[in-house]
Amino acid sequence: MILNDIEANVITVLKEVQQLSGRTWSDLNPSSKPIGELDGFDSLASIEATAVIEGKLGCKIEQNSLFLSEDSTRALTIRQICERLAKLLEAAGRGAR
Repeated sequence: MILNDIEANVITVLKEVQQLSGRTWSDLNPSSKPIGELDGFDSLASIEATAVIEGKLGCKIEQNSLFLSEDSTRALTIRQICERLAKLLEAAGRGAR
């Protein structure tokens, strides 16, 4: 899977989560941090989005949230999230190009 495809999937899921929760959408770029930059998108919403991404990409994510660092102390950028997903997909034999 191409990194651009991963990013498109992440953005689509974020838009869906925002829409379903009745929150406004703000355009994001690779250096944007969904937690803190999207209206009402917090660690709880990030867990929901992580579960949806798992289903869309068909991968198992060990952490509760892709949107937080491994120690859960800082919000990640879209780029960092996609790089993390690319590694997971590569380990599952569906690597990014």
